[in-house]
Amino acid sequence: LQVVLVVAALAVDAVALTAMLTRIAEFGFSANKVAALGLNLVLLVHLAWSAWLSVGFLRGARTFGPVERWQTRYLPAYAVWAVIVVVVFPPVFAFA
Repeated sequence: LQVVLVVAALAVDAVALTAMLTRIAEFGFSANKVAALGLNLVLLVHLAWSAWLSVGFLRGARTFGPVERWQTRYLPAYAVWAVIVVVVFPPVFAFA
């Protein structure tokens, strides 16, 4: 069930990324669009590797430990993106 949910989340994320890229191509960049795009890319990597490790667990090739370690060790990636949005975006997008 977990693998099915992760794959479904991957499909939804791919649709969202496609929509974001289309909007950026049509209307140009903005801080909100870039922040959402970056977060969805971070999420895409997280979900894709979680799915890969979960499928390995289902096949019996590995224990569930690598899945747990990946999910907990990847959490700082979200924090790094948040710091980038808070610290880098204001000067780049000329916020007063």
